[in-house]
Amino acid sequence: MDSRRLLAWLLRLAGAFEILAFFAVVMPRSWMEVSHAWLGMGVMPDGPLIMFMIRQASYTYGMHGVSLWVLASDVVRFRKLVILNGIAYLLAGPIFFWIDYTTGMPWWWTLVDSAGCGFNGLAILLLARMLPNTTYHQSPATSGSSHL
Repeated sequence: MDSRRLLAWLLRLAGAFEILAFFAVVMPRSWMEVSHAWLGMGVMPDGPLIMFMIRQASYTYGMHGVSLWVLASDVVRFRKLVILNGIAYLLAGPIFFWIDYTTGMPWWWTLVDSAGCGFNGLAILLLARMLPNTTYHQSPATSGSSHL
């Protein structure tokens, strides 16, 4: 499998996991409370701020997952955005480690969260280096008009 296909599949896989976060946007609080206890984190805090944070972060993760699928549709054309996402994942590794560790997340969560992001970022950047460095130009017929 060439680097283009491998990178596209890696982005789709990461995107698929992030898209799962959409469930928490509409998940009943009672399910969240059961999950919180099952993870060994005790009683879930109450109040509007915690629900705001959970639901908005989940929506953001889900939309990022959707954007990874869009990037995977043409990794050469979206190379700069693919690289940006690789850098973001690579930086998320130590940042998530610090957040998880200082907030008292379980050790396995801290390890999987931070190492997973770091390795994913590294893999994205290594595969993106192997892509052809193609520049897309607007044709004279389309210059002056904007396209998404």
